[in-house]
Order: sequence, then C-alpha cells, then structure tokens
Amino acid sequence: MESCIPPAGRWARHPLHDPGRVWPETNCYVDLWIGVLHALGHDPAAMLGFTAAQDFEGDQFTFFKPPPEDLLVLYGLRLQELALYDDLAGHIAVQLGRGRLVLVEVDGFHLPDTAGTTFGTRHEKTTIAVAGLDRAGRRLDYFHNAGRFTLEGDGVDALLARPPGALFPYAEFVRRDRSALDGGALTDAARTLLAGHLARRPRENPVAAWRAVFPEHLAALTERPLEAFHAYAFNILRQLGANAELLGSHVRWLGDDGMETVTAACDALAQDAKTFQFQLARAVGRRRPFDADALFDRMERSYDTALGTLAARCG
Repeated sequence: MESCIPPAGRWARHPLHDPGRVWPETNCYVDLWIGVLHALGHDPAAMLGFTAAQDFEGDQFTFFKPPPEDLLVLYGLRLQELALYDDLAGHIAVQLGRGRLVLVEVDGFHLPDTAGTTFGTRHEKTTIAVAGLDRAGRRLDYFHNAGRFTLEGDGVDALLARPPGALFPYAEFVRRDRSALDGGALTDAARTLLAGHLARRPRENPVAAWRAVFPEHLAALTERPLEAFHAYAFNILRQLGANAELLGSHVRWLGDDGMETVTAACDALAQDAKTFQFQLARAVGRRRPFDADALFDRMERSYDTALGTLAARCG
C-alpha cells in the first residue's frame, strides 16, 4: 500500500478524543487533524488557539478549523489545494508516493465508520485524510472523525468513483516544508498565535447573539422532523461546546500559572452546551415548551469569563 504516514498498527487515539470528554468528537476536519498530527508524532493541542475566535454566524456557530498558516508555523506542514482533472484515485496515489497526505471531501453514505448516522442511509459531505492506498488490492487507509479506518473492495470503488458529469470533489494535500517546532519554541509560537486569534474574537458575546434568535429557531424546529434537530444540534451546540472544550485543553497545554478560571469557564460552557442539547432534544421530540433562560445565562457568563480573562492575560 502506498502510504505517507506510520502504519495503522502503531496509531492510537489522542487524549483529545478520550471517550470521557464532554465532546469526544468535534467536527470532521478538526478531528482528522488531531489524529493525523498525533500519528506524525506532533502534539495537536498546540494548534488549538484558533478556537478563541469562534463567533455566531447568524444561523450557526463557526465551523472551526485550524488555519493553514498555523499548521505551517507550528508543524512545518503546508496545506495546498489539489487540482483534480483526471482519475481521483490516480491523483491520490501520486501525492502519497511523494510522501503527502491527501484530504478529500467525500460522501458519508459510503463510509462504514458512519454506521448509524449516514452510511448507506443519507448523503452528506465530510472530509477524510487518506494515509494509504493500494489500488490493485482495493484498500484505503484513512482518518475520519476521531478514528483511523481501512476500507476495502467495492467500498473503495464507491467512495472514489465520479459519476459521469459530476463535479470533482474538493481536495488538498499536505506537504512538509520544514521541521516542526518543539519544546519552548513550540509553546512560544502557540502563545503568539493565540494572541492573534484573541485579537479577532467577536466584539459581542456570541452566545448572546444566538440567544437573540433562538426563539425563531425553536419555533422552526418544533414544526420540522426530528432530522432537522440533529443538523441543528451539530451546527449549533456541538460546535459551541466542542470549541469551548478544546480552548480549555489548549490553555491547559500552554501550562501558564493562574489560568484555572479560564479552563473552568471553558469546561462549564462545554458541559452546559451538552445539557442544552439534551433538554432541547426532549422539548422538540415531545413538542413541549423549552425555557432556556438559565442555561443561556450560565453560558454567556462562562464565555465572558473565559475569553475576557484570557484576553487580559494573553491578548
């Protein structure tokens, strides 16, 4: 198998994906980068300063992703768009042969690791990181969400097929430009990046901005099938809660004294977002009123405490 990363047998999940976390999975893009960086021998906690800039975008919380420039500064990895003009598997094989990981948008309908959500039932865009491909043997080694998986046989053909007239998927490749930082140099660079992300954080509390439109969201959810709730929960509650939990993990990783107020507020926001998700699910499922004022009050305070304190110390 053409591969650009250590074999799957030598890979284990990073603690950021520990099942005991409030949000053991975040979104497909951040999760695969956590797995990939860990497999390459780097600490993914160093990259998480970008979580300080999350905002409410009117209908969703920012789908947070590591900026390519941060990956280059911290790990020496350059993310570059891969122009597709021919056979997708052929393009992937070329890049893997050059020691480059390939990120490609695929249809979750064809991913067995999504059994119970999209596999064989629903078409949904998601991103995988291809770490190995055996074209003749029809085997694919890939990262997706919090795991690393192998796809074989007809499943590989279905995943990489491009129906006549269909658009090419979006793809990127990862090229190593230089050695990764480590030790104090890595920590110092991460602090500098965090300060930059804090400088572009929203001027208004994004939880308060969501609260202002939530009555409209709730009214719409109660009139729609339960599938609409699942999409809403992913784009609102998981993105808010998981982002907060990762920000707390990043602050802990920095190891600065006196930051317990920040990490406690991040943890509280992550937990309250999960509680909100459970309570909202019950209210929508039973078509009952949902009084979220107390939860909103706590989440707004947690956000102000975490980001205000962090900005005062690191901004």
